[in-house]
Parts: sequence; structure tokens; C-alpha cells
Amino acid sequence: MKMYLGYFAAEENIEGDQPPIGIILSRDKDELLVEYATYGMDTSLFVQKYQLYLPNEQELRREIEATLAEQERDL
Repeated sequence: MKMYLGYFAAEENIEGDQPPIGIILSRDKDELLVEYATYGMDTSLFVQKYQLYLPNEQELRREIEATLAEQERDL
């Protein structure tokens, strides 16, 4: 995960962009996979929610916007 985020920050972000974020979508709860994928990352940034189905694009967009709004309220 850190490799992809590092690449995107260095090669794709333009001036004024916020740092990229990573989202792990998994059908099953696999704590070991998440632990390895996020090794050494700031764990205070993580929100976990498990669903039995993958959301469609609109549902995912609403969920991300709600999570970001919640984080802003907590600051």
C-alpha cells in the first residue's frame, strides 16, 4: 500500500493536491492482510466497516464523503 501511495504522491499529484489515501476493499474480514498492507502506517486514519456486498459507485462515494465529513468534525 505504501508503495502505491508513494508512487501516486510523487508521480501523479499536482501542486495543491492533498496526500493520496488508500482504500482496502475486501470481501472477507482478513485482519492479517490489512495489518500487512498497512504496516507502519498511521493507524489513527483507519475506519473499518464490514459489509456482505460491495457497494455500487454512488454508495461508495456517499460512504467516503460521510467518512471525510465525520473526520473533519472530529478535528
